[in-house]
Amino acid sequence: MKVYVVNGQEPECDRFVRHMPGAKICQLPAWSTMIEHTFGHQAFLLMARAAGNVHGVLPLVQVRSKFFGNRMISQAFSNYGGPVADGHAASVALYNRAVELAVEHGCESIEFRNTELIPYDLHLRVDKVCMRYPLVSDVDELWNSFSSRSGVRNHVRKAQQFGITVVSGGEECLEEFYRVWAVRMRELGTPCYPRKLFCNILKAFPDNARIFLGRLKGRTIGARFTVSFNGLAQSRWGATLVKYNGTRVNHYLYWTVMKYYAEAGAKWFDFGRSSVGSTQYKFKKQWGTKPVPLYYQYWVRPGKEFSVVSPDAPKYRRKAELWKKLPLWMTRLIGPYIGRNLA
Repeated sequence: MKVYVVNGQEPECDRFVRHMPGAKICQLPAWSTMIEHTFGHQAFLLMARAAGNVHGVLPLVQVRSKFFGNRMISQAFSNYGGPVADGHAASVALYNRAVELAVEHGCESIEFRNTELIPYDLHLRVDKVCMRYPLVSDVDELWNSFSSRSGVRNHVRKAQQFGITVVSGGEECLEEFYRVWAVRMRELGTPCYPRKLFCNILKAFPDNARIFLGRLKGRTIGARFTVSFNGLAQSRWGATLVKYNGTRVNHYLYWTVMKYYAEAGAKWFDFGRSSVGSTQYKFKKQWGTKPVPLYYQYWVRPGKEFSVVSPDAPKYRRKAELWKKLPLWMTRLIGPYIGRNLA
């Protein structure tokens, strides 16, 4: 089994990922290329071959920052990642080559964002899960699948009574999405990603990415940015304006998105990543979702101390409180310079 570093235009890698059950959109070569074009981070696409056939792919992105160090991530700006392989030999070969690359490029760590543990003695985080709900193409059946005890259907009806409407589309919806999302990120104390990231996702994946806008009397008060691939529709980024939470716009947005992807043939809806026991976790749990454990495993360079780069890590909490007090215009101006390294 040999492992090669190939570029994001390698068609064999793309075909392999597209035919692998459980593969995610972030493991497609185009995702790595999109990250390179957006941020200038160097991407390494590893391809394992034997007897003329591809047996595995591992996308890696090197993120260098004087604040957060020099590290590799699989996969950057995604909840998921890690190797996609058709056997143990390919997984081992990909992992070993990833470690070699990290050493060659002076990286302090590699973060593998797995849904299944890879069999190595690595640092492990298990505090995050993704929340999923099964979809069926019959919308009435989907609607009736929500438990009456959860209150979900009542909340959706309440939003309709308030007059909430939802529109969806692509780049023409981006400015309204970003306006609402940037406001919420400031309130949470988290630097926002640049608008360019969302624009480039829409351009790289025009058939897989979509924006949904929740409106009240023509004003956008909630928004969700979604991607879909291989039967899995993901709500990747979203926000609502807090003062309108009483309208249940968030419930109506989620229902509209789920209905859209159910009719499009998706098998699962992913509500996104949450910390176990958090307010977000409890909100998503009420829909009847199934938690999918995220096994974030870390190779750490010998002699280096293990440290998690995450806005919700304890050492960043004071900075997050200060960020909340900054003017919105300032967070939109300087946030993307910080957010580009919070991959």
